[in-house]
Amino acid sequence: MRVAYAACMLSLLAPGAALAEAAPAAFAAYAAGDYERAVDLAEGAGTAEDLALAARAMNAVAYFDAGRKTARRTAGDAYEIAEQAIRLDPRLPEAHLQAAISLALKGARMSHMRAFFSGLAGKARERIDAALGLDPENPWALSTSAAWRIEVARRGGGALYDADPQKGHEEFLKARALAPGNPVIAYECALRLLADGRAEWRADGLAALDDALAATPTTEFESDIQALARAFAAAIAAGDKAEKAFIDAQP
Repeated sequence: MRVAYAACMLSLLAPGAALAEAAPAAFAAYAAGDYERAVDLAEGAGTAEDLALAARAMNAVAYFDAGRKTARRTAGDAYEIAEQAIRLDPRLPEAHLQAAISLALKGARMSHMRAFFSGLAGKARERIDAALGLDPENPWALSTSAAWRIEVARRGGGALYDADPQKGHEEFLKARALAPGNPVIAYECALRLLADGRAEWRADGLAALDDALAATPTTEFESDIQALARAFAAAIAAGDKAEKAFIDAQP
């Protein structure tokens, strides 16, 4: 069985309310793409919000790391920091989201069989549900949940994990309505809806991709994701084979 473990990651790497409460210097470093400095400053400040930001910065590094072992190690470290944040403040949605994304990133750098027996998809779902339970209108949690449902079902784990792709589609539309100008949520929506391949979802996916391309990035991570959106649009324009190859290359 091929089950998706990294489906949720992009949504969690866009700025959220919790980041505004972290140390300003740490957030500034994160926004500029200086993730190492962001981690140092955030860990030094030591609040739950700061630790969640540190985990977010490490997850950003892991996402773009092409090395399987190094990315897996970074994601594992990010998970430990996110868990520290949860212990400090169990009611902080951002901490639960970063724990989920760490698990997803770690699983994406394992063999499908190893990730499956590690139970990472189920553990990530638990953290997503915790975040949604704390903040049901959180667009990042909704987008993350949507991607998880669609990808897990698409890759064969729908029955095992009770992953309903139709509910995922509804969550994506709600997340997009709550954060219409965010390129990360828009790109993630486009990627997952088009990857699913349903004709009735294609218009929504292409509209989301257009919005990702038209958005104004506010962080270096958003700029990097927008570059992926441009590559995705070019692949779609090149034809079905190029579109499929782009989708298959994504975590």
